[in-house]
Amino acid sequence: MPDALSTTIPIWCTVLNTVLLPSHPGSSQLFLPPHLLPTTHAQITALVPQFVASFKALHLQDLPKITKPLRPFWVTQDSALGPETHALPPEPSPEAQDPTTPGTIYASYRPVICLTASRRNTSSSEIDSNGYIQGAADDTENWAHGLTPAAFWANRDLLLSTPEPELPGLIASLSLSPSPAAQATPASAPDNNPTTRLTPQISVCALPPPPGAGCCISLTSATTPRDQWAKSAASMEVGLGRHKTASRNLRTALPYICDFASACLQRDPQARVTVACESGKDTSVGAALALSCYLFDDEGQFRVPNETARFTKTLVKMRLARIMTAYPGANPSRQTLQSVNSFLMDWTK
Repeated sequence: MPDALSTTIPIWCTVLNTVLLPSHPGSSQLFLPPHLLPTTHAQITALVPQFVASFKALHLQDLPKITKPLRPFWVTQDSALGPETHALPPEPSPEAQDPTTPGTIYASYRPVICLTASRRNTSSSEIDSNGYIQGAADDTENWAHGLTPAAFWANRDLLLSTPEPELPGLIASLSLSPSPAAQATPASAPDNNPTTRLTPQISVCALPPPPGAGCCISLTSATTPRDQWAKSAASMEVGLGRHKTASRNLRTALPYICDFASACLQRDPQARVTVACESGKDTSVGAALALSCYLFDDEGQFRVPNETARFTKTLVKMRLARIMTAYPGANPSRQTLQSVNSFLMDWTK
């Protein structure tokens, strides 16, 4: 089972429960899958107060409210699911909660279902048992043939009924066909590619950026020479490549991106900066994070960076947390965040 499901999500559930429901008797309880050793449970439990303190140090505002603690549940190929567990049971009213009634656990907790297609592996050889292999699903561009989650769900029955040797050709044809949602929405519709405001002056979106976006920085999938990036005083197209290559190239591009945005803001301190990338969720969010740290103070006021500027990992974490709160759909990769950290930390040396 991936660590994200077996430990990361349970830790987050406990941290959020402790912060959002501090007076609830079950908030501090850590739930881990049964295959983990008691020593592992004890070690993680001892770290929870530190995680809670780190979360509180972010000083996030307007956090969501919950009425029941979050609790993870794990479903694998070995899980026995009866007819009564194919769907969550209806929640009884508080007056009707009975500890002996089936489904009462959902009346006491908000379930977080951790679903994995891997079989639970108890042998020493993961390959022989067809169990979970760490990192096997990484780098989807190397094995998914361009199939996206949206395309899978839109064509699920067709894909599942197609013989495996024919799948690459089918996926290629689906990749070239516009989705039903794209067909139903005219390309000129104003809401076809909305922007998401991360800070008062920084927004992100998927390519192409909307017209009249103010200072616009497009991160494109075609690698281009640096001297071709600036298209006008308010428009920049930075060719980073795709996937991990784009995330790595972002590191060397950030000084030029920040200088370009700084020049725009020096001409008009109230200008809006829009950063666009292929998904609108990865490198554009990373660049927006760098711009937020590099060009704006804690009050959100534009400042021209100089040799006295200092950036810390705590500052980057706080700005990233605010961005993720404003845009939960953002999904900057680890490589993207490493590029941002490397750029900002090198600046302070």
